[in-house]
Amino acid sequence: MSWTGLEVYYTPGSPGCRAVLMCIRELELEVELIKLDMYQKYEHKKPWFIRMNPQHTVPTINDNGFILWESRAIMQYLVSKYGSHKNSLYPTEPMARAAVDKILFFDIGTLYKSLVDYFHPQLMSGEEPDERKGNAFKQSLDYLDQFLETSRYVAGDTLTIADISVLASVTQLEGMDYRITSYAHLYKWVERLKKELPYYDDCNTAGIETFRTWTRNQRLSKKLGSK
Repeated sequence: MSWTGLEVYYTPGSPGCRAVLMCIRELELEVELIKLDMYQKYEHKKPWFIRMNPQHTVPTINDNGFILWESRAIMQYLVSKYGSHKNSLYPTEPMARAAVDKILFFDIGTLYKSLVDYFHPQLMSGEEPDERKGNAFKQSLDYLDQFLETSRYVAGDTLTIADISVLASVTQLEGMDYRITSYAHLYKWVERLKKELPYYDDCNTAGIETFRTWTRNQRLSKKLGSK
């Protein structure tokens, strides 16, 4: 492990945070992990954190005074600065890098966006599922399944930060007990990466269980509140 002096502010239930944690482990970096209590102490809204990140979002990193947030930007930065020994995670060759960027943008703009658009109102407000939003979400999974029909990883034949980002997004569904077995290529890719990545359980599984507990409590509270 290589010590960097890097501070990483995170919460386990966030897929973006878990993606950054997996990237850090893949790069074999030694960092200081600072877990924020966002649900009881609201530490992300404390003045000291807002001064650092006015959006008060996680993950956020402090690299010796350089502050950065947004998980995909953080992973791009970490590989660019600390990943010379593993630059295949975010290639420097223009076409290979563009292929990774394409999937990162698909993740934030289509896949994860549709996931949040569909599930967030149900979990936060107890709304009934919206068919239009549900179709958009399922379409994003269809796209991803097609991407994986012809390649071993989401952006080609090697593991990249695009895989790490999408893996964190897709496995968030496990926390809502949503199954993806009908998407054969996507399902096989997820199950393979769970075995390939030795840090998967440490970085991702525990956070999913935290999120699963929260979603079940949310659903129960909405159900009781409707009586």
